[in-house]
Amino acid sequence: MLDTDKYKNFDDIKCLWMKCGTVDYRICDNNFDCENCDFDKLIISRFNKKVNVNEEIEMVFDSGYYTVPFSPPHFHFGCGLIVKNFIGNNYYLGLEPFMVKFIDKLSSVNYCAKNGDVGKGEPVLNIRNGWGEVNILSPFGFRFIEKLDLKNICSNGVRWFAIIEAEKREVLRNSINEENFYVKLYETKRFLKESLKTSCAAGTTMYDGGKALENWSDILGKSVYKNLMVKLFT
Repeated sequence: MLDTDKYKNFDDIKCLWMKCGTVDYRICDNNFDCENCDFDKLIISRFNKKVNVNEEIEMVFDSGYYTVPFSPPHFHFGCGLIVKNFIGNNYYLGLEPFMVKFIDKLSSVNYCAKNGDVGKGEPVLNIRNGWGEVNILSPFGFRFIEKLDLKNICSNGVRWFAIIEAEKREVLRNSINEENFYVKLYETKRFLKESLKTSCAAGTTMYDGGKALENWSDILGKSVYKNLMVKLFT
């Protein structure tokens, strides 16, 4: 048992893995004898799973996750929004499939606009969780015709979340081409690969809570994950 007389405050009895942020809560009960600690051995063994995290990155960037065409009636935008024209100035509004894969499962996704009109540069969606929040800004002005349920927006595949009305010339003028899209794809992948090199949480398990680190905010850490979200959706 831990000899608490040797320690003066809570920080003195924190497990080293708690101090470095790998687990949320763990009090040392082994006199900081890490070499003979079963918990320490379990955590270290999970670092080998970083290979699996890299495999997950490769899978996300597989072509199957971003097969939305780059020709009319589909148009892509640098902020992660996509639209599909179906009649006149009416469009389905959705999110890039590969970007959706990085939204943590428990994140809250909500509409920002209080009325039906959204100007260029104004927020469309707000994504938030314990890591912070990010707003997706509209690359063109439009009017909501119908807002659909956002509950399943993080599921696999293309998720159209609204029907809008917008001027075609504004959609065309602010859309990006396939080359621009792949530049962003490559930059995002490179950012993730570099971030994993310094992320001690990648592939580990929070044993005290019995919960696997499944969300990207757990894998990368909250501050790095927020930077990723900003890169993706701005």
